[in-house]
Amino acid sequence: MLFLKIDHWLIRLLKTSLRIARPERIGRLIGCLLGIMICSCTDAIAQVRPQTGALLPLSITILYFDQSSPALRPGVKTTLDSLAQVLVEQPALIATVTGYTDTIGKRELNLALAEHRAKAVGGYLAQRGVRKDQIIANWEGSDKKATTTDSEGVNTIGRRVVVQLLPKEQ
Repeated sequence: MLFLKIDHWLIRLLKTSLRIARPERIGRLIGCLLGIMICSCTDAIAQVRPQTGALLPLSITILYFDQSSPALRPGVKTTLDSLAQVLVEQPALIATVTGYTDTIGKRELNLALAEHRAKAVGGYLAQRGVRKDQIIANWEGSDKKATTTDSEGVNTIGRRVVVQLLPKEQ
């Protein structure tokens, strides 16, 4: 089960924006605001051993990026600073960092961009004192979509890196 913390100021901003935005831009606006809302918090879920024996993540954080860019947004850096602090204080945890892209453009370029995004996040965590053996970087490109719908708002949430905090396997 995943819980999102949605700040009241973001809801007010969304409502105001929907009143003044042109209809053709509403999808993109909602995608951007959704990205801000999810990026601003770390979503914690309980550690459970499912029937497969694998551990579920202790937390999942979704970080959003601008189109065709691996550059970290300022809000993303704040979130990563919090994650880095947790990882430094708890060396028994690892961070699995997985990069994704939207479906716009060639698959090969998207895969390279997803790699750069994942490595940018992993590099930032390492700069903040996280040991390199606590960071596992993966990338999927646009192969695993955020949803099945193709629109600009959905493409916005496809430009992401997912960070999962997991206990190290014993």
